[in-house]
Amino acid sequence: MRRSFFSNRLRLALALPAFAALLVSTGILWVLLSNLLQQSAARQLLSALPIVADSLADQLPLGPDQLQDLAHELTGDTEVRLTVIREDGIVVADSSRTWEQVGTMDNHAGRPEVSAALGSGQGSSVRRSDTTGVHYVYAAQVVTSEEGRYVLRLAQPLAGLQALRRSLGWVLIAASVAALLAMSGLLWWLEWRVSKALPELVTGAEILEAGDFSHRVTLPTDPELARIGRFLNRIAEEAETRIEELETERRHLRAVVSSMGEGVLVTDSEGFVWLANSAFNEIFEIRGETSGRSPLELTRQTQLEDLIISTLVKGLGSTTEIELQGLPSRHVALASTPLGEGLGAVVVARDITDLVRLTQVRRDFIANISHELKTPLAAIRGYTETLRDGAMDEPEASHRFLGRILQQCSRLQTLLEDLLTLSRLENLEGQLEPQPVDLQRILDDCLETLAPKISERQIDLDVNLTPLPRQTGDPEALQRLFINLLENAIKYNRTGGRVAVELSPNAGEVVLQVNDTGIGIPATSIDRVFERFYRVDKGRSRDEGGTGLGLAIVKHVAQLHGGYVEVESHLGEGSSFRVHLPTGPS
Repeated sequence: MRRSFFSNRLRLALALPAFAALLVSTGILWVLLSNLLQQSAARQLLSALPIVADSLADQLPLGPDQLQDLAHELTGDTEVRLTVIREDGIVVADSSRTWEQVGTMDNHAGRPEVSAALGSGQGSSVRRSDTTGVHYVYAAQVVTSEEGRYVLRLAQPLAGLQALRRSLGWVLIAASVAALLAMSGLLWWLEWRVSKALPELVTGAEILEAGDFSHRVTLPTDPELARIGRFLNRIAEEAETRIEELETERRHLRAVVSSMGEGVLVTDSEGFVWLANSAFNEIFEIRGETSGRSPLELTRQTQLEDLIISTLVKGLGSTTEIELQGLPSRHVALASTPLGEGLGAVVVARDITDLVRLTQVRRDFIANISHELKTPLAAIRGYTETLRDGAMDEPEASHRFLGRILQQCSRLQTLLEDLLTLSRLENLEGQLEPQPVDLQRILDDCLETLAPKISERQIDLDVNLTPLPRQTGDPEALQRLFINLLENAIKYNRTGGRVAVELSPNAGEVVLQVNDTGIGIPATSIDRVFERFYRVDKGRSRDEGGTGLGLAIVKHVAQLHGGYVEVESHLGEGSSFRVHLPTGPS
């Protein structure tokens, strides 16, 4: 059944083009022969014109009626038509018309053969006569007489050529039929030769078309068909090799892109996603399949969509920054680059939230440090100018002003010490050389140092110490941590308040907890109390001599030792700070 199917297809594939070509060639040959007949008739008429011209010239000049009789005499009983036309196009004689009818004929100056004869001496054409309504082969020639120039025109009806054309047509039809029969025999022979091997070749080609390039065609015994089989097998081998190479490159590309720390998005020429690595999905919190979807659908970021469209349209790279709304918000830098004309674009996304935050922190730090330095310096300058202007002569006033100058100098010193401490801690980050420390001893020293302030504020101190495992760290930094937490608990407490200090081990770490009954921290400020120069109560903090750096130092020291700080507070009730420090090796 399949062989018969392929045989029929083969016959049709070979017969239809051949039959069409035969029909076309027969038609062309018929047209060519018809044209040749017409051209032959025109040449015969042109060859007869000189004879007619000589006969007519010998008898000129003649009157119109005589000229008309001469035209009838020259053509006789033949189908040939003779027309005599003056140079201005007026017909003076026509063998197919009477003398009266000649006078009513149109001007012939515009006839193609007449116009050509007036221009070059001779002319011919094949057309329908406007006078008789019959198709003619026309031939015209200029004749010069004493009276001027005339155009002699001979015309032969095409009907006289029809019999010959029909005879030629039958001959062509007979030849075409003979050729068709011969061609059919050839086709049957070719079909018999090819039908055994062709189904296998066709099947192989269909398998390759379906994308299975592992298939190989069995080579036929026929040499020509075997060449086709080898060609198909070579195409399959090359395609299979190329596909393997492309797949390897694709895997390598995906591996490289996936391992990148920056987010990478690759689109096609239409702007649809081809590849998005895990970093990109994480930045934009994308879940599920990304391939074939639009960037706007995936990210809901019109700026990203506009960036990609601009890159694809203009063929130029572009950058922008966007802010992703959320808790907390994040800042992302985007850089888009075209892959090439008609290939798509690649977008690199980098989370710059920390950089933006750091820039803002530095900006705030500069502004705050400028303010913190200006305030005491302005006070010192003001008191100094007051003393210079005469207050020095007043012992009581001078003593008061000098005390305030000393107070502001102490404030500047404390600020500088805190700044130097922060700078040292930042420089030590990642480079800490720990040494054995005794946290209980450090706590005792700090409490002893702060004893006058505790007594002045009438603070009820409750200390709970538990034996601790061996600990390592930076003694100076840890002392600063303890001092700052205890000072805050005393400074921002109410008179007669209570401070509870607990130092105890807990699951591989040491926890320092400081509780107070002070003014507390508003909920809106909890997340910011560890920022540099941030004060909950700016006025009270300055009155108490605070620099706004104490808790920032506490946070840095804890992080330097691999730990962290927690805070709980209720406005008007007090605060609780807990420092978690990993236990050192035993």
